[in-house]
Amino acid sequence: MKVHFIQHDAWVTPGEYRQWAVRKGFAVSFTRCWKYEALPQTADADMLVVLGGHQNPAMTRAECDYFRPEAEKQLIRSYAEAHKAVIGVCLGAQLVGEAMGAPYAHSPCQEIRPVKARLTLNGRRHPFFQSFPDTFDAGEWHNDMPGLTPDCQVLAESDGCPRQIVQYAQYVYGFQTHMEFTHEIMEAGLKNADSHMPAEGPYIQSAQALLSYDYTAMNRMLSSFLDALLADYRMQNRSIPKILEKMIAFSQGNIHDIDHLIRVWANAKLIGAQENLPPETQYLLEIAAITHDIACPLCREKYGNTNGKHQEREGARMVRDFLADTGMTEAQIDRIAYLVGHHHTLENISSPDLQILIEADYIANASENGYSVSNLMTFMQKIMKTGSSKSLLRSIFCLPLPHQPCPAV
Repeated sequence: MKVHFIQHDAWVTPGEYRQWAVRKGFAVSFTRCWKYEALPQTADADMLVVLGGHQNPAMTRAECDYFRPEAEKQLIRSYAEAHKAVIGVCLGAQLVGEAMGAPYAHSPCQEIRPVKARLTLNGRRHPFFQSFPDTFDAGEWHNDMPGLTPDCQVLAESDGCPRQIVQYAQYVYGFQTHMEFTHEIMEAGLKNADSHMPAEGPYIQSAQALLSYDYTAMNRMLSSFLDALLADYRMQNRSIPKILEKMIAFSQGNIHDIDHLIRVWANAKLIGAQENLPPETQYLLEIAAITHDIACPLCREKYGNTNGKHQEREGARMVRDFLADTGMTEAQIDRIAYLVGHHHTLENISSPDLQILIEADYIANASENGYSVSNLMTFMQKIMKTGSSKSLLRSIFCLPLPHQPCPAV
């Protein structure tokens, strides 16, 4: 794994972001802007971290001759388009927002202190923030905040700033808050600010209080977020494409089987993400969706049909052999074998991953086989449990909302 930092000023160092990368044994590289170092031309790292600084995204070259906001935004976009991880911090968060199409804005209040931040409803549901308490201390040193796109989600807010953490894409985040702060960063920042520190304000703290604060807890929370993002990133970007490619090859040119597994995978991926499954559960669900019909060729040959119970019995065994060389743990393979071995069992569904797999498979079958409206409505009312699946089914087949009359069959 490679992590690249864009550092705008000498004193605005990565803090816990770099310490986390070092603990993981990752390769770390820097663009030190104040030294006039050139930005990378390609998204050649796994994670880009754009740090803060005294600048703002509208600052001109006359105001800061080494600051290249347009070039940074282009690099951020290249990482986002490559489905790689991007984290913007303070100024970096504002640049990320602008790169994603949202102009930065002035924060309602200037904040220079640890403040009480709150996870929003989306933040509390987000699998990467499960170790965060609903209210937590967040380091601050800013006047501005990132802009909001139509599709982004605000994950954390405070009384002085409504955009503390913003998610722009699966792996693209803006942290207006400085969860990476350390005593060393604070000492350097105060020395750099010198006599320019504001004297007072509702969210401004004295130099002595800033230096005496223990930043360890917020560092731990940041690391937990990075761990969760990393686990999801590795699973999504390493294993799943290889398993999908292997399953397509296993299908030996059967276009129906290939189209079906891709449909079920896409449905499961979407529904699981909308239901905020934990990263590990989402990962195993997607692999189960890809491999759920692995026994169909054998069943056609052995039984003359693809009866669901034949599929479950044969598939649970076959998927173990299929995944044996993927590096997955025995427990992971066991879970996938369970899902594959029960994806036609509609009674006593006791887990969200199996529920979503059954729903995703049904939606694909419905579009492929032209199920009647009455069939769709009955399945939705009696079997479907997740709101995301119901919404997807209604959207695809133009079904009525609850309490609306059902169209003619």
